[in-house]
Amino acid sequence: MLLVPEVAPAQTMAFRMVGSAGRKMALLIPTAAAAAALVPMLCQSSAPSSALSEPSPPPPSPSKVVTEPFTGIQFQQQKQIDNADYHLVATAVRCMLGQCRMALARAYAVGLYTEDGQHEVDEVAVLAGGMHRSLVLVMDRDVAGHHIAKGFDRSLLPRIRKAQAGNKKGYGKDALREFTSCFNHQKMLQKGSEVVLLWTPDDKLLVFIDNKVEAVISSPILCKAIFNMYLGPDSIFRKYRNMAFTFHKDSTTPEAFATSAIHEG
Repeated sequence: MLLVPEVAPAQTMAFRMVGSAGRKMALLIPTAAAAAALVPMLCQSSAPSSALSEPSPPPPSPSKVVTEPFTGIQFQQQKQIDNADYHLVATAVRCMLGQCRMALARAYAVGLYTEDGQHEVDEVAVLAGGMHRSLVLVMDRDVAGHHIAKGFDRSLLPRIRKAQAGNKKGYGKDALREFTSCFNHQKMLQKGSEVVLLWTPDDKLLVFIDNKVEAVISSPILCKAIFNMYLGPDSIFRKYRNMAFTFHKDSTTPEAFATSAIHEG
């Protein structure tokens, strides 16, 4: 057998082997410099990989949610609001004239949250005060900001005047103007936009729109009027039973939500 040198890359030497039968085979032999460079690479590839030896952490479990049946909007059972933990206690839907089966009539879904540690919450407990409670409104369609402002003004003005002994002017009316201006400044609230109305024990209303603080209004009259509008004896839901809030005895357990739904009138 003969070894005949051939042209090869600089890192190797090539020979052609000629056998007794005249067959030709190519043989590439690394040079000494190339072989020395390959040694650490081979050692590194044969070493055990720490990524393979350690199991990957399990993916985080998804947050438990509650689906409002008319809109399909989902509310987290546990939610952070203003850097505090809240849990969902009730859900409802706001529709024009109670026509919740018509998509164009559905304005938004509402979730009522209270700060963790509150138990057996109902309308009376929420309106009585002494706790952090929040209304979370999620738009079911694109709504112009001025349209939302007008709706709030129309529903809240009679309640505020009543709290002011019939006076058209007063601190409550000033607070309402500041509140509705939060929405007048919004050209459009898109489908899925979130409005959070947080009522603190010291009668401050924090207004968030898509996680941005729009206003902090100190007004017990306005706070009570807003929550009475949704939860009071003359709430906007009383006329149409299919929009009424459904409360749950223990909203922190999935079983409570699995067995409850908004009642249809």
